[in-house]
This record gives sequence, C-alpha cells and structure tokens, in this order.
Amino acid sequence: MQKPATAPSTNAHWQQTDRLATIGTLTTGIAHELNNPIGYILSNLISFQLYLPIFIQYFDILQALARCSDTEQKRLLQQQLASLEQQENLQFLLNDTQSLLNDSVQGASRVRDLVLDLRRFSHPDHAEFQRLELRPLLEMALRLSKNELKNHITAECLLEPASIWLQGQPAALTQVLVNLLLNAAQAIGANTGLIRITAVQTGASLELCIADSGPGIAPQILPQIFEPFFTTKAPGKGTGLGLPICQSIVQQHGGSISVGSSALGGAAFTLRLPAETTTASGDSSSG
Repeated sequence: MQKPATAPSTNAHWQQTDRLATIGTLTTGIAHELNNPIGYILSNLISFQLYLPIFIQYFDILQALARCSDTEQKRLLQQQLASLEQQENLQFLLNDTQSLLNDSVQGASRVRDLVLDLRRFSHPDHAEFQRLELRPLLEMALRLSKNELKNHITAECLLEPASIWLQGQPAALTQVLVNLLLNAAQAIGANTGLIRITAVQTGASLELCIADSGPGIAPQILPQIFEPFFTTKAPGKGTGLGLPICQSIVQQHGGSISVGSSALGGAAFTLRLPAETTTASGDSSSG
C-alpha cells in the first residue's frame, strides 16, 4: 500500500499547537484523574505505616519463640503472641494489608496508563505510518476525555467487527478522536447526554461515527465549521483550529470527514478511512 503523503511542516506545526492546546483544555480533568489514585495510594501507605510496627513486633516474638529452649520462657512468649493477636486483630490487619496493596497497584496502574496516554498524545508523530488497531485508540481518547464527560454523559462504543486495523499515526488519530469527543461533550453541556461511537468496516473501508445528543449544529453554519479560525465558542474558549486540523489529519490518512444530524438529536461526525483487510493466507492489505 502506498502511504498518504505526509503533511507540510507548517501543517505539522499547527497540528502540534492544537494538540498542546487540547492538553491545556484537559489539564483540570487530567489533574483530577491523577489526584484520585494518588490520594488513596498515599492514604493506603499511611495505613501500612501504622500496621508495619505491629507485624515487626509479631515477627520478633516468633523469632524469639523459635530460638527459645526454656519452657517457661516459651509459655510467656506464646502468651505475648496471643495477647498481640487479640489486641491488634492481626487477621484483620493482614486482610486489610492485602486490600491496601491491591488498591494501590490498581491506582498506580491508572496513573501509569494516563501518563503514557499523555506522552503518546503529546509527542509529535514520526512520518512513518504504523499498523494500528482502532479500539485501543478509542479507549485512549476516552480515558483522556473522561473528566470532560463528567458523570452525566454516557459514552457508548460499538465496533463491527470487534477488531479493526488501519495504517496511521497514533497520536494524530487520537487527536482527532479527542477533539470530536470534547466537542460532543461541550455541545451536551451540563445536561444528561449520550455520545455514541460506532465503527463499521466493510472490506477495505472504515466508517467511524461520533454522534451526540446535544442541540446539534445550526444548518446555516454547517458549511463553515471546517474553515480555519471559525468558531462559535466565546472569545478565549476556542481557536477555531480543532475541526480544520481534524480534517487535515483525516485527509493525510487518505480519508474524509463530514458532519450531519445525529439520530440522537445532536451532531454526528463521520470519518471514512482506508482499513486493512486480512487475506486467507493471513497477510494484511489495504484499500
């Protein structure tokens, strides 16, 4: 497959500028997403600091009991063990320590994954296209946008087939997905809403749609939304570059992007991209 031509350096500069601006928009949410697991990891470590001296005391008594040969001394040590077990509820402490460690590992994994997502998202792509699976890109975009969706916006994701592959630049494609998710979330606003993401592969073609239940886009401005610097947002709230850059990235990937009305009542952005197909021999090819 012949790869789509790479963008001029000026276009790459605007893509990176928009990407960093998007990170700026996500900063509060990212800080919140990092602060939650870090908070309970710290709380768990403080609890473990309180438990550890008790475990050390119990272990010291066990060591003394193992070395002791005097019957009376053994009896006293055994009484100390029983008393410590009763006073400190050692079984509870052991069970709780396991929970503390499990929760901390999960929290640290969340922090690690978000930091990796940010690094992948913010780092400029190399010119080479890679073989990519769509689902992890969508999952990363949803993780980065999670706090912007709040608790009142539900995101549904349906891929058919479940595994869809294409050639592309991961950070650039994620940039498109994050921008469209943020636009959908901002359109829904404080209302309870739904964002529906569907992707259907037919042969060597992929159609990906991000639809929202917001108020939709006024028909008179539809022809302008992909124009550079056109924005309906308040001054200082938008650069008017997000959608033009999304269009540019999609075109670099040999595809197109369009907008229309959503069955949910809001807007629906549809991306059409070349997809990889798998031949009977297991070799992949693209349209």
